[in-house]
Amino acid sequence: MTDGKRYGLDQLKRTGGRGTVDLPMISGFNMGNGTLNITMPMGTFREVALVANEARILSMGEGPEQVAQRQLIPDHARKLALYILRGLLAGVKSKWRMAGRHVPDCLTDILNELGEGPYQALQPFTANIRNIQPGELEFEDTPAGTILHLHKLQRLFVVDGQHRLRAGEMVHDWLSVVITNAKYPKKGLWIGDTQEVTSDEMEVWAAALTEFDTSFTIDVTVHLGLDAGQERQLFHDLNVLGKKPSAAQALSFDAANPVNKYASDRLAPNGHVHGLKVVDAGHKKSGTKLEDAAIFRDDLVNTCAILFRGAFNQSGITPMDVMGAEDYADNFWRALSRQPGWAEAGRDRLTLLAQPTVIKGMAFLVRSFHNGEEARDEPAAHGKRDAIIDAIANGAVDFSHENPLWRVYLMSHEDREEAFPGISEYITPDAVLKPYGTWDDDARRLQLGPNTRDISRYLADLVRYQLRDQVGLEPRPGLISLKRKLAEAEAQKLTAA
Repeated sequence: MTDGKRYGLDQLKRTGGRGTVDLPMISGFNMGNGTLNITMPMGTFREVALVANEARILSMGEGPEQVAQRQLIPDHARKLALYILRGLLAGVKSKWRMAGRHVPDCLTDILNELGEGPYQALQPFTANIRNIQPGELEFEDTPAGTILHLHKLQRLFVVDGQHRLRAGEMVHDWLSVVITNAKYPKKGLWIGDTQEVTSDEMEVWAAALTEFDTSFTIDVTVHLGLDAGQERQLFHDLNVLGKKPSAAQALSFDAANPVNKYASDRLAPNGHVHGLKVVDAGHKKSGTKLEDAAIFRDDLVNTCAILFRGAFNQSGITPMDVMGAEDYADNFWRALSRQPGWAEAGRDRLTLLAQPTVIKGMAFLVRSFHNGEEARDEPAAHGKRDAIIDAIANGAVDFSHENPLWRVYLMSHEDREEAFPGISEYITPDAVLKPYGTWDDDARRLQLGPNTRDISRYLADLVRYQLRDQVGLEPRPGLISLKRKLAEAEAQKLTAA
């Protein structure tokens, strides 16, 4: 009934009904194609969306020709879920402050652990209604605007955003479990000091769930009547044709990641690391040349990621990995800055520290005694960590190209043992050694290869040997395990022969 007027069942569809979801929308044209632009709660989107990846399509009894999405990547979805959870909690904190409510310490602590940033938002989704003609959709003009009455069989196939959708589902499901059971699941998005949820934490999670259900809206651009092939093309265009910013520039804009926050706010607040300029445009893989005494920001941040957790990029590192370790990282960079040629013009000719792989190798070495394998097994590990940094600061390691130590991997076994007795115990065997680099005898310069992960470890092993007596360093535990496996494999070959 509307305005007191009665109408029959055949007219019910014009104003929606129990078989529809009512969505306020505005019409648009994207390159001549009609689209609908809809803002709706994430909870509603979960009800009407469908992802045409292989697992979902085959489970529906459809053929592979209907697949228009890549398979879900759980780890990526989980990272987005943590981002959404952080945004919900930031919203709760902001609302409570505006209302003059007390903000419990646990909310601030949780946001610190998740890495609270200055702002957070979720990008729009792109979807399609398959097998539909524009005339088959039902709209209603109301004083509040145009309403789309979407029938249950008219599903929104997600063209771009399946991981965001899955992330929202993960957050909602996790919050519901925590509130229902008053316990943290053993595997979940976050866990407190104990598995039991405190009263303050319960208040926070309940508010986050309310925020999700009432205030978490997303924007969806809906295309109309595309088939699976057209969806695949649109997926390609949205995900492949875009030009990502350089890693250095992306990091210069990121104020939420704790490693980047340390690098920007504490290590290089004025854009320099002890005189070495931090460059935010371009990166080494693009062929961009550094004219001044400088370092790309991505190399700077990735080195800090190694220092804090042994990771070769900052993804997944939490504020807890950084908090309390800033002084140690400060000392590391200060020690490097004392080396000859650190921030001088033409530094690529003066010091191997001009090659970021060398800096990362030194970070890899000291981190092993910070919270790596050796830190767990050796009570005096932090003492050795600081001793290595002090030795570097005091010039115990020569980073010039002319130092023959750096060419050990380019020598024959006999030559290296003659020049550096016992070094074979500290370095990777030739049989499994990855390409290391080249020595230019005319220019008297060493150019390291592009394999940063392996070469950084090779360099760290050389410094272990250099400082074996001064600091008391043994061969790298992983290297010992590798040599044991190689010996066992060789013994099996001999037995089989």
